Amino acid sequence: MIRLLTAILLLASPLMAAEKAGRVEIFVSTDCPIANAYSPEFSRLHEEYGAKGFEFLLVYPDPSTTDSDIATHREEYSLTIPGVTDPDHKRVKSAGAKITPEAAVYNSTGELVYRGRIDNLFNDYGDKRRVVTEHYLRSVLAQLVEGESLSFTEMKAIGCYIEPLD
Repeated sequence: MIRLLTAILLLASPLMAAEKAGRVEIFVSTDCPIANAYSPEFSRLHEEYGAKGFEFLLVYPDPSTTDSDIATHREEYSLTIPGVTDPDHKRVKSAGAKITPEAAVYNSTGELVYRGRIDNLFNDYGDKRRVVTEHYLRSVLAQLVEGESLSFTEMKAIGCYIEPLD
């Protein structure tokens, strides 16, 4: 019996550690062309870092976005990440998000360690690179996987503004 419990604990330990890697919230909107251009990268990040214990969530801050809109958007852009509405902007306020797409990364203890751009695909509105040379979000996730302690970092996001609630 003790051997069985030890074996179960040894097998469960990596899973438990993986569950605590952190959380990534990506703020998106169904009609933002810049956010939609990132859909393949969102899915790649989710596949790679979800397997390493990160929870991913697409956050739709527009209060008029419905669950049906989210389902259609996820299907249209082949998004594998779960999506939720944020009609009262609780997540927007918690992360300090202002743009779609914008990522908020929380470490295993729930501390916000990064907010900002996914990478440098877009230099500015209408100025898109052919090849990404800086992978900001991917770099933060890799550092957390390596167990590094990170201080909060912000990279100004480029995309569509999140309209404030009245």
